[in-house]
Amino acid sequence: MIDELILDKLKHINDLLNITKHNHKKIVFVYSAPKVGSTSIVSSLRLFAINQMDIIHIHDEEMLKVLTKNPNISTSINDLISYNYYLGKDVYVINVYRSPIERKISAYFEKIGSHHFNALDEDVNTYNLNKVTTRFNNIFPWIANGDHFMDTYNVAKPDIFDVNNKYLSIKNNGVTYITLRLSDSNEWGKILTNIFRFPIRTIKDYESSNKPIKDLYSKFKEHYKIPVNLLNDIVNDKHFKYYYSADEISSYYNEWLKKSETSTTHYTREQYELYERISIENCHIDRVQFDHYFDEGCTCKACGIKRSETVSRLLSCKELTNRIVHKDATIDLINQRTNKINNIRMQQMMKKKKQFKHNMNSIVMK
Repeated sequence: MIDELILDKLKHINDLLNITKHNHKKIVFVYSAPKVGSTSIVSSLRLFAINQMDIIHIHDEEMLKVLTKNPNISTSINDLISYNYYLGKDVYVINVYRSPIERKISAYFEKIGSHHFNALDEDVNTYNLNKVTTRFNNIFPWIANGDHFMDTYNVAKPDIFDVNNKYLSIKNNGVTYITLRLSDSNEWGKILTNIFRFPIRTIKDYESSNKPIKDLYSKFKEHYKIPVNLLNDIVNDKHFKYYYSADEISSYYNEWLKKSETSTTHYTREQYELYERISIENCHIDRVQFDHYFDEGCTCKACGIKRSETVSRLLSCKELTNRIVHKDATIDLINQRTNKINNIRMQQMMKKKKQFKHNMNSIVMK
C-alpha cells in the first residue's frame, strides 16, 4: 500500500507539471544527462505529438524543483515515473548517450563563463585558447560522466547495446525504457516512429555554435588535441564500452589519436572538488537559457498554427527558421488576421469604387 502522503505529494507534482491538466494517456520522460542531445528529442516530440502525450524533459531532482517552481520538492524522478504508471498511463522514459569527449567539451562550454571563469560568455569568447584548453584538461576526468540508463534508472540492462538497431527498448515494472545514442541521431526519426507508431521527424536543437561563445567554441573544436593519457582513460570507460562495439571504439580511438598530444597531469578528485567549491562560491552570473528549445511546448491556438506550419516545412525538407515561441506566434497570428481583415476591406473598397464608376458611367450614357 502506497503511503497517502506520498501519493498526495506526487499528485501535486503532476499538477505543477500540467500532467493532470492535459490528461493524456501517454507520458514521455526525456530523462537523461545534460549535453547529450535530449532537447532535440523534446522539441521533435512536441512538434509531432504534443496533443497526444505529455512530454517532460528532466535531468535530475534539482531540475524538478526548477520545473515545478518549488524549491521544497523532495521526490525522486523514478518515483514520479512509477506514480504515473500507477495512474494507468503508458509511460516511456528516454535516455541518450553521447560519445564521451564530445560530451565533455559541450558540458564545459555550457557553463564556461558563469562557472569556470566567473565571467560573461561574451568576454570569455575573446580568451586565449591555451588558457581555456589548460583548464579543460585539468578537469577533464571529472566532468560529464555517467549515463542515466546504466546508473540512474534502476533497471536490469541487456548485456550489450543493440548497435544494429541503434537503440534499446526494455520494459520494467510496466514502464518502457528507451536508450539512444547521439551518434545515431540521423536515425532517431525512424526509431521514434517505430516506437510510437506515428510519423516523427527530428530536428537539431540548441547547439553551442549558435551561442555567444560560438567563436571560441568553434576554434576549440578545430584545434583541440587531447592528451593521450586522457584518451586512453576514455576507451576504458564502462559506459563507452557498453554503448560502442569493439570496432566502433577502435575507430573512435584512432580518429582522436590523430588529434592527440603528449600526456598531461590533471586535477585529482580532491583538487577537482576544491575547484568546484570555489567556482560555485565565486559564481555571480546566473545565465538563464531563454532559447533552450526549438518548440517551447505551448498548446495555445497561435502556437498550434505555427507548429502545423513547421511540421509541414519539416516533412517537405524545407529549412526551419523560426522557433515556436508563444509571444512570437501570437504576434504572427495577430498580424495574419490583421492583414486578412485589411485585404477584405481593400477588396470591398475596390468593389464599391468599381460599382460607383459603373453607376456614374450609366448616368452619363443616359
